[in-house]
Amino acid sequence: MFTSRLPNDNDYRVIFSPYAERHYIKRFAKDYKGRQWAVTQDSIFQDLKRIHALTTSQQVDELKHGEDCILFKYDFAVAQTKVSPKASGNRCLIFLDAPRQLQTILLMYGKGDMPKNQQETSYILGVAQNEFPEIWQRLN
Repeated sequence: MFTSRLPNDNDYRVIFSPYAERHYIKRFAKDYKGRQWAVTQDSIFQDLKRIHALTTSQQVDELKHGEDCILFKYDFAVAQTKVSPKASGNRCLIFLDAPRQLQTILLMYGKGDMPKNQQETSYILGVAQNEFPEIWQRLN
């Protein structure tokens, strides 16, 4: 759920960061072959494109926000697995850039991808800070 107000009601473009493609997307595509992953990816993009419909949903958790941007987690389920998004343990870390009407998927991971000795939120915020310093600056 978002605690800050989304800047506008327009549809947003959604893209993967090169970091997400290198580190996460390939694994999901390998684990969920063919159409199953293609349908999942399309579903994620369609949901995020219309992010205003998810503002009160349990599928999104706002982590940080700046003047015109938001960093949040989005829970998703892989198509045809019959598991809810929350229970699946699959998440995306997304940066919403309101002026550019763009959402960038920074990370895409499953609970099994997290280090055992660190909490999920502190880990993903650390990755965001280290791998995306220009985004992190806008959030502070």
